[in-house]
Amino acid sequence: MTLDSDKQSDDAFRGLMKNLNLDETQFKSYVTDFAQLTFDQLVATKSEIEAQLGVLFDILKSNYKADMDTQLVVDGFPRADIDVVGIRLVRVKIIRLRNDLKSLIGLLEEKLVEQFSKTKQEPQSASVDPSGAENTATSPEDRTTGTPFATVNLVVKDGPAFQSGLREGDRLIWFRNVGASTENKLSHISVITKSSLDRAIEVVVSREVDGTSKVIVLHLVPTEKWEGKGVLGCQIKVD
Repeated sequence: MTLDSDKQSDDAFRGLMKNLNLDETQFKSYVTDFAQLTFDQLVATKSEIEAQLGVLFDILKSNYKADMDTQLVVDGFPRADIDVVGIRLVRVKIIRLRNDLKSLIGLLEEKLVEQFSKTKQEPQSASVDPSGAENTATSPEDRTTGTPFATVNLVVKDGPAFQSGLREGDRLIWFRNVGASTENKLSHISVITKSSLDRAIEVVVSREVDGTSKVIVLHLVPTEKWEGKGVLGCQIKVD
């Protein structure tokens, strides 16, 4: 898509929002080189885009009774019972924002790798793999030690977190390479989760069992392939 067609699409989208009596200024077009942003700026922009996507999906559902898969053409002709043009404009905006979000998540993961590679390591050697996970030469037992830094407040039954063994009340000790000393814990967890769809994330939790704290190692697999919202189906609150 050229810059001219991008501008035409943006102008048409803004006109559509005005016709719906919605504030078009809440939706942005990003021409910034995301690679020049700091980690905190990337996190803020990511949240901003996610909020816009949420509103756009609501518009599709509420105003147009449609989603990203709704058929717009029947027998080679645009459907007459729906606003095909409006739906297409909203979909185009969603696709562009999704692409921006994908780029952001990739950059955030790269910055996570950089950050952890600079972090002071234990005497044992350590490395960082392309997925952002920290590989240390320490024994598996060492991964089960540490200070809990967050509590699992909610786990949706039969969701990805539930299927992986996570339970309400569990206390997070490690979420891959995120631990008690990590800054911006939730931001890091969000990036790791969204860049690990359908791949296992090692999670170490402390769980109360018969009045005794027990350390459990889980392999959490975030996925969009389930009935509920999000990719985990749980809520985590950092201490």
